[in-house]
Amino acid sequence: MAASDASRPSRHVLCVDDDEAARYLLGRALERAGFVVTQASGAREGLELLQRFRFSLVISDYRMPDGTGTWMLKQATAAGLLEGTEVLLFTGSTNIEGGAADLKIVSKEGGTDNIVSQVLKLLGPAPQVGQQGLPAPSLPEAPVARIELLLYTAGRSPASMRALRQMKKVLAGYEPAQVDFQVIDLAEGRPASAEEDHILLTPTLVRRSPRPRTWVVGDLEDTTLISDLLEHSGVERRQ
Repeated sequence: MAASDASRPSRHVLCVDDDEAARYLLGRALERAGFVVTQASGAREGLELLQRFRFSLVISDYRMPDGTGTWMLKQATAAGLLEGTEVLLFTGSTNIEGGAADLKIVSKEGGTDNIVSQVLKLLGPAPQVGQQGLPAPSLPEAPVARIELLLYTAGRSPASMRALRQMKKVLAGYEPAQVDFQVIDLAEGRPASAEEDHILLTPTLVRRSPRPRTWVVGDLEDTTLISDLLEHSGVERRQ
């Protein structure tokens, strides 16, 4: 059933990508930047969501098994589903078929931060409450991050992908604004944080804060360890 206009959240982004890990990481980054994110695993699922809901922005991978992002956007445009909606296509390909002249394209090579920066350019930062010269209305205090977690991976190795899936499964049950979760892919280079965290093996999950710093090495098959770290750090479960 389609949602009414009144029930659709503002700054609502549709993220379409068949790569589950990439889609999840981009979704988390967009949520931290103040956006509400709906995810689709392919072009056809993305089109179905566009038929049901309105979005501030559609951000899509180009090449997916069930169709290209431009195919999805062409169908949505023909049906009048993208009026007032910004569109951003991200890809590693230099050959875009059927793309409109004004189609905004960003390279995957810049990583998630580059894509988020492009989204912020299109939609702007999260609006501030209140107007200049007027007191802001009283609002409930926003939740703050209570735990900082870094997952060190090695590209798309089976163990790294299992660890990421386990993290995704567990974090889905907790308040996302209270968890600062980042993935560091050592296949793309070894940042200073890896030296600070004394990373020798991958995958390794590190709780950086609250102290003491804690390490969990392996594919995180036992998700009880992750839940214990979250709950001992005071992270609240989703209502």
